[in-house]
Amino acid sequence: PAARYTLAGENPYTAEYIETDQGAPPDFFSPAWLLPVLLPFGLLPQEIARTVWVLFLVAVTSAALLQMQAWGFRGLRPLLLILLPWALITLLFGQVTPLVLLGTILALNLVYEEGEKAEHRGAQRRHRVAQREDEQSDKSAKSLIFSGGWQAVKLVVAFLLIGIKPQLGIFIAAPLLLEMLWHRDRRLIGLAIVGGLLLGLTLLITPPWLISKAAAVQEITAPLWKSTLERELTLWRRPLWLAQPVRLLVILVMARWAWRQKGTSPMWWAGWLTAVLIITPYTRAYDGILLLPMLGVMAIHRRWQLALFVGLLALYIQLPIGELGSVVAPLTAWLLFAPWGEVQAVGKRAP
Repeated sequence: PAARYTLAGENPYTAEYIETDQGAPPDFFSPAWLLPVLLPFGLLPQEIARTVWVLFLVAVTSAALLQMQAWGFRGLRPLLLILLPWALITLLFGQVTPLVLLGTILALNLVYEEGEKAEHRGAQRRHRVAQREDEQSDKSAKSLIFSGGWQAVKLVVAFLLIGIKPQLGIFIAAPLLLEMLWHRDRRLIGLAIVGGLLLGLTLLITPPWLISKAAAVQEITAPLWKSTLERELTLWRRPLWLAQPVRLLVILVMARWAWRQKGTSPMWWAGWLTAVLIITPYTRAYDGILLLPMLGVMAIHRRWQLALFVGLLALYIQLPIGELGSVVAPLTAWLLFAPWGEVQAVGKRAP
């Protein structure tokens, strides 16, 4: 609907949306830079647009999985992960979380690739000969400038995709930015400028009441709406304050893991993407597609843990309140996987 309102010359943030059976109007809460992705679909008839949109999301998810060679993903087998319920829920709901996943994988590859280049350049400087031919210097400098500029553009696009869902993106972007700061990546300046401009533009066209309305929507605790720790504790009639120690534990374990291996790694990021689904204050069942990297790594390197995860989830969904979209799924996967990453890390440090 937001694309159709935009094409009609209306502000998608202030347009009157039709009420749905989900309990709240489908207002447009996403950042403005999602609109260019949505606009082409607004030109199609509604039923056709829905089908093409789902196919587009399948293609986006496939592209993300095929970019994960550093996690040990090889060939076309990783595409089988799309058949898992956490991916199917996302795709059938037509949600944009696959774009967040794609942006994360692209950003990781770009950030770590630049880190490797920086280390390589440092080694070359320490061992290079005292003189170089002017011609060679000019040529390599031009190549470096061109390559760096193009890499910066791709990195900005990747971070924009991550920011499509701020409640997830902020937890994904923060470790990435710290990694870039650690490597003294000059592209941070460009990211700050572009990010600031786009955020300012979004705030200009966003009515002030939309933020408070988004906060009101977050208060809905119906099973189809939330997949947070608070929702699970509510269903089990347990005090909500227990959610905070769980979040703190997850963050401390992940921080200790990164500290002990002196940085992040593909395995760490598989654990962190799952951790994001636990620590975020607002998420829904269709964000579970962020589980795919961890489940894929389990299928390759830790099959007994994957089998145990499937068995535990099969038992959980037999309960009256058991749902595959619950926060219990990422929490169970993380407990089986992340705490042992410090001593069982698989793969190289960087993608």
